[in-house]
Amino acid sequence: MTNELRTVLKAYRQLENFYTASKLGTDWYLAATTMFENMTYRLLSTSSKDRLIGFRMIYRLFRLMGKRNNNLIIELDADSNAIIIGGGLKNAETVIPYIKSSSNATIKAYLEKDALLQSSLISRADVLAFMPFAFKQAVRCLFNWRRINIALTIHELLEISIVLRYVRQHKINRAYDFFPYEVDSNFLTLVLRDEGVHMTKNPSPGPLATHNRITIADTITLSTPYQIDELQRFSETIRVKNYLLWPPERAFLYQKRYEQHLPTQKFTIGFYSHGQWLRSSMAHSLSSVREVDGEPEILDFIKRFLDEMPHFKLVIFPHPRERAQENLRRLQSYYKSKLGNSNYELITDKTQTMLSLERVDIAIVLYSTVIYERLYCGYKTLIGNSAVKSFPMNRSPLNNICFQTYDEMKGKILEFAEQDEDYFFTKTNLEAYKFTNYPALKDSIPTSVVDN
Repeated sequence: MTNELRTVLKAYRQLENFYTASKLGTDWYLAATTMFENMTYRLLSTSSKDRLIGFRMIYRLFRLMGKRNNNLIIELDADSNAIIIGGGLKNAETVIPYIKSSSNATIKAYLEKDALLQSSLISRADVLAFMPFAFKQAVRCLFNWRRINIALTIHELLEISIVLRYVRQHKINRAYDFFPYEVDSNFLTLVLRDEGVHMTKNPSPGPLATHNRITIADTITLSTPYQIDELQRFSETIRVKNYLLWPPERAFLYQKRYEQHLPTQKFTIGFYSHGQWLRSSMAHSLSSVREVDGEPEILDFIKRFLDEMPHFKLVIFPHPRERAQENLRRLQSYYKSKLGNSNYELITDKTQTMLSLERVDIAIVLYSTVIYERLYCGYKTLIGNSAVKSFPMNRSPLNNICFQTYDEMKGKILEFAEQDEDYFFTKTNLEAYKFTNYPALKDSIPTSVVDN
């Protein structure tokens, strides 16, 4: 067994000890909480009832070992000592330039963590030496209701040992974690911290409360004023030394398009879907804020509004998963069943949502990063939050664009449809959300957020 795998297994035993210890509130206890209690997108929600999920993970491990792939680590700058830890090579083409442009740093390599078991950095001998632990975890899955999180360790610990090997081989001293929403992210931080690596976590523009309420890092990058407020609220469990305010992660792809504001067509509203109806039918894991499907209610509100105000037109921007060729017929049928013969247009081609913001004057969103991206670019946006009581936080200016009833939605649409964007942002107190008002990057945080 390699030294890296020994190191990770030893750290994991320490993690389990802290999880059951009486001393709460340590970094190790918090990392254990996320490791063993948080939800994951790596397995279907139905796996929670599969007592054999641990043995299935072992089977998948050997299948992955048989599919060697030398492209899982993208080498960039040989002279750099920084790496990006990501999830999915398809994201590398946006993540790499985003971090380079936002940090002005050079990057040695991009590591696709969730597929590293196919890399040449792990040998079959390593896996065989790991099998006693893996089988022990698989047996635990037979009886433990946290079987999803336990089963994941069969892959996670090997992946972390591969990252650790790369760090040691190349003397890495800085890592950007673009996979912070996964359950083992904080454990990875603790392992790499012992190697002298400065860890920067890069959450998505969505609320930190969803996946990053507990975060352990040296630096965290925030991309909305709302997240700065959350940093204060969760100061006891977000353990960071400093923060940086960066643009939303894909902003460099579309910001120039909107530097000179593109006018919208009056009396147009847009609905940005995240395809809850389809996700539920496919048993995808949902975060707590999405367990209650609020989109049907919003569509009912919109249909009623269109029937009363026929001079308005609705444009629907489905989630990319909804637009997949195999789902098109279901997509059209679903929205037809919800909207009937109302005046609406369904976008089914490859139109890029973020390059089409001017298509609608007022957007209606349930819970999506589109909220922050539209505000960032200076476009009117409303949030239907009757199904998501925990968002936004009390006293956040985002509450000024929320509605919970039909009459509230109608009132806001009619008010803002007659006014320009300057009126909208001033009336709602959301000027700070526009890219024109983003302050310079910060290297310190409020004193209430302390290093623990």
